[in-house]
Amino acid sequence: MKHRFPWMPLLLAGGGLGALALLTSSPGREAIAEVSGWAERVIARVSRHEGPPDAINPNRDGAGLSFGILQWAQIVGNLGVLLRAMADTEPKRFAATFGPRWRELLAVTNAATRQARMQAVGGQVLWREPWLARFRAAGRDPVFIAVQHKLAQQGHHWQGAVQVARRLGVATERSLALFFDTAVQQGPREALRIAEKLLAQYQAQGVRQVGYPQALEDYARLAPAHFRRTTPPTKPYPVAHIQWRRTGDEWHAWAGQFDLYADILRRRMGIVRDPQLTDQPVSLT
Repeated sequence: MKHRFPWMPLLLAGGGLGALALLTSSPGREAIAEVSGWAERVIARVSRHEGPPDAINPNRDGAGLSFGILQWAQIVGNLGVLLRAMADTEPKRFAATFGPRWRELLAVTNAATRQARMQAVGGQVLWREPWLARFRAAGRDPVFIAVQHKLAQQGHHWQGAVQVARRLGVATERSLALFFDTAVQQGPREALRIAEKLLAQYQAQGVRQVGYPQALEDYARLAPAHFRRTTPPTKPYPVAHIQWRRTGDEWHAWAGQFDLYADILRRRMGIVRDPQLTDQPVSLT
């Protein structure tokens, strides 16, 4: 993997650590033009972990039904956002696909609380039939597939990744894939919180300069850190569907059958070391 553009952090006048800035001169239009279509490649790279448009996770992680190329999850409300976008795009098509309870489906998945969003619709939870067949049908419909891709590039996960890139000053295809993957799996707020924590760590350590590869690796390793303990937990994990379990000589947070620490670290480091991703700067405008 070649990193042709080293980066360094700048110390702001107020004493706080600021964005990571390019050491070399800014790339011209030709350099940016080389990565035309980079956003589509980033989405494709992240969705490799999530699945095709008709992919379904039927509550194996305790988050309810998760669906599509980004596995929009029921419990956190992302599924409701996707369904609303589908319904707004083709109302009649949406009603025909999801059946007579489509209004109730939208109401439940867009409810204000986690508990309300997990309720049954028409007497059945979404990770059982007949809902599974209906979601699979939606995931094979070209119109609704297009909605998934549009929401992936314009939705709050993408905006969260862009916000992290701007905060750290690291905007390449690889870094956006890293930040987007974090926003999809852990949420946009958490993706930004990790960036702020990384900058704070650099400041506390007196780090005045860090290379681009190191900055990405540090971010990747920090992303799952709060899902790992080296001492026994003294209280349950604060989210009900996540539990601490002893894992070797450590304690990891698990969601159903998924070891969150190991899974997240593997995903993030896979992106950092992926030879198919480029390291040229990209335009965020």
